[in-house]
Amino acid sequence: MTADALPTATLAIYAVLSVPVFFCLVRHGKTGLLGWLYLLAFCTLRIVSGAMSMSSSSSSSASIIANVGLSPLLLAASGILHEGRAYRVAGDKKMEWLLVLVFHAIVTPGVALLATGASGLLQPNATSKDLVLVNVGIALLVAAWLVLCICAALSLRPSSRQKKKEGKVMDIATPTTAHGYGTKLLLGVAAALPFIGIRVLYSLVALTTRLPYLNPSTGALSIRVVIVFLPELIACIVLIVAGLVTQRVAPR
Repeated sequence: MTADALPTATLAIYAVLSVPVFFCLVRHGKTGLLGWLYLLAFCTLRIVSGAMSMSSSSSSSASIIANVGLSPLLLAASGILHEGRAYRVAGDKKMEWLLVLVFHAIVTPGVALLATGASGLLQPNATSKDLVLVNVGIALLVAAWLVLCICAALSLRPSSRQKKKEGKVMDIATPTTAHGYGTKLLLGVAAALPFIGIRVLYSLVALTTRLPYLNPSTGALSIRVVIVFLPELIACIVLIVAGLVTQRVAPR
């Protein structure tokens, strides 16, 4: 793959992937709205960054979008995790939504600081303040990824719908297909998180060291393919597969 072919491939692949993501958005209903909407936003941003890179390989806007565009993938994983928990884990719905808001409270300032700092660093008169903003922003995104990993691990423990009674484990709720679908969604998120982690940690190293060959838009092609393009693509495909397998979960 040549340097010119990568933006073209990115645009074409995510344009195709947007179709099943939109299908999942429709099929999963209100419970899955957040997750699939953010995944669609991620695909859209990748299409935009691909188009910008095709028009100008040194585009600063494309570089910023490449870094900031990671946040919708984190939020998509969070939303799909929330959807899986809604079907699998018997918990307080208000508490579940509070956890979602807390996660957004980590990611949103992180991406805002990252965008502001990255924009400043790309200017000729960049200051140390811009670097601080970038470091704090990417640190918040790394923290958000770690929170997702912990939540996914805790969510996959034996369901809280089960309890011990007279020495036997008994289900206190009527077994449903939705419970199994919830487990599949959680497994999909868990499978995608390592690849998201590769991308997040790469951004941490690239933005803090500012090494030219680590630039997500103009750096070494091998790094851009192996550490940027493929992890994002694999994570997106894993989430899409989980969504397609469970597309009948929402009540009709």
